[in-house]
Amino acid sequence: MRSVYVSVVAVCAVALSWGAQAQGATALQFTSTPVIVLRTPDPENLSQFYEALGMKVDRRNDFGVFFHLDGDRGALEILRMEPNTKPGGPKTSRTQQGVVAIFEVTDQAELVRRAKDAGATLIERWTSSERGHSIYYVGDWENNVFGFAPRYHNPNIKVP
Repeated sequence: MRSVYVSVVAVCAVALSWGAQAQGATALQFTSTPVIVLRTPDPENLSQFYEALGMKVDRRNDFGVFFHLDGDRGALEILRMEPNTKPGGPKTSRTQQGVVAIFEVTDQAELVRRAKDAGATLIERWTSSERGHSIYYVGDWENNVFGFAPRYHNPNIKVP
């Protein structure tokens, strides 16, 4: 009963804050750490690709493999798919991915080298004509595509 009460109080508090925001009283804020979830039939196998890119495993368990990003600013979780589910088909361009997460990295050239060595299915470079920086889109061997931008590519984003 106590957990139900706490949940109801939390929902009411969120509803009140949304009401205040809807009236323009405060700006909308996102306070959670982003978590990107990949689902695969074999988390151990797919995690090898991201380890080869240089991501560090935080922990492993029966559900999957978990990577925490620099400064705990986010996480990549590779979780086991439901039985009899198959990964998506091959992508020939970054624009075929429905949702793209973009990571910041300190050395794009090294990341691209590691991706090639790890058997990336797609490496596509996009260069901004306005800002002059490039984002490399990399596909893993199950056809998930992520972008990798230079660190501090957006001066409005403050990362450690």
